[in-house]
Parts: sequence; C-alpha cells; structure tokens
Amino acid sequence: MKGVEGGSGRAILVCALWLAATPAYAQDATPLERGRALAENAEFEAALAALDEADASALDRARRVDLYSTRALVRYALGDHAGADRDLARLLAMGANASLPDSAPPPLRERLEDLRREGVRPPVIVARARVEGGVARIDAEAEGGADLLRGVRVWIREGEWRATERVERPLAEDASLRWYAEAFGPGDVRLATDGTRAQPNVLSVHIEQAVLTLEARESPGDDEAIVWGVVLGSVGALAVAAGVVAAVLLTSAGDGTQLSGPVLLP
Repeated sequence: MKGVEGGSGRAILVCALWLAATPAYAQDATPLERGRALAENAEFEAALAALDEADASALDRARRVDLYSTRALVRYALGDHAGADRDLARLLAMGANASLPDSAPPPLRERLEDLRREGVRPPVIVARARVEGGVARIDAEAEGGADLLRGVRVWIREGEWRATERVERPLAEDASLRWYAEAFGPGDVRLATDGTRAQPNVLSVHIEQAVLTLEARESPGDDEAIVWGVVLGSVGALAVAAGVVAAVLLTSAGDGTQLSGPVLLP
C-alpha cells in the first residue's frame, strides 16, 4: 500500500485528535486507556508502545476499533505512513462503514477512502453445504479482512452448539442440520458470518433435493439442447444411411449384384 501523503506534523495530529480531554490515566488503567491518554499529551512514542500492548490483549469489537483508529493517528504523527495504512486497513476490516471523524487530518481521511476504493473490506465467507450419499458436508473459507483474519469455523447444532473447522457427518433422510459459519480475528473477535445462531442456515436431504430440482428448472435450455441434439443427430444419421443404401441399390440394379443384410422398409 502506498503511504499517506501530505503533512504529518505532530501539531496537526494534536489538533486532529478527537478524544475528549481526560485527567491523567490511573495506575490501574488498561493499556488502551494509557495509550489514549499519552496520545492526548502528544507523547506519541509512549502511546504507541501502550497501544501495541493493548493489541496483544483480548479486546471486544468496540475497543479494537478504538485501538486501530487511535494508533493510525499516532503512527501518522510519527511519520510512519505505512504503519498508519495498516491500521486503517484493519479499521475497514472491522466494518465496511468504518470512518474517521471530520477532525482527523484530511490526508489520513483521504487515505482511508483510497483503501476502501481499493477493495479493503471485512472478510467475505464462502461456504459450501451439501448432502452427498446421506452425508452432510460443510466447508467454509474467507477472503479479505486485511491481516486480521485468523480463521473460519463452522458451528452446528446437535443439542447444543459446537464449533468445528469442517463438517462431515451422516444425516438421516428425515433429519436437518442447523449451521452457520463465522470468520474471526485477533482476540476471537467476529469479523463476518454466514448465518447466525439466532437465524442459522438449515441443511437437509429434502432441501438439497429441492435445490437441485430448482437449479434444473432454472436452466432447462442446456438439457433440452442436448436431448434435441441427440434426436436430430439420430434422424440425420438414419437419413444418411438410407441415402447410401438407396445409392447402392440403384448401382447394383444395373450390374446384377445382390445385397444381403438388413433392408430399410418404407
């Protein structure tokens, strides 16, 4: 990724920080809280160290968004444009509608929009669920997510919900399997889902058969073309064969030769 362009002096960042003024952080403050307070005091090197420490801890979605927003501004102030880019990309990976406040330096906000236009976004889950020979199989993977993506797991409900990397289990004809997939990032924060626990996907033999039937009805052209191709091809072959036999009969009638074998009846 190209670096942020434009001025990046500390004075610009101090004016741009939208964090509310707070007293000095308490001794028992979290690394994220320390990082925010240090950034407000323009102690950017110390703020970056505290924010890096916070990154290694378990943070929920809101705090992780706060981390990436604040650290992007701190890195921008330190002249680390590549590092600011990485945090902006992570911010977008946390949510496609991620934004910086209007008070942020214009070059930094412009760079966020550049990354959005370049396609940086939360991961997209690609899941394949099917029933083959009475066996339910579900595979899922994810694309995108900057460098936050840590993996994808499939949740299935068998009495209780349980997670697995992929599903391969027998499924009775009258049974169904509820499932959803999720992509997760640092600290197990959820980045994207295909279905949810409240509204899961449902897989069953009957549903699978219905889907296959629907797909066949939606694209009849190819099958019909194949059938008519076979019919017309057969008719054409018979016509050619009849023509050959007729030609031979006409020729043979003149020289007294007799043919044996099948005869085409009118």
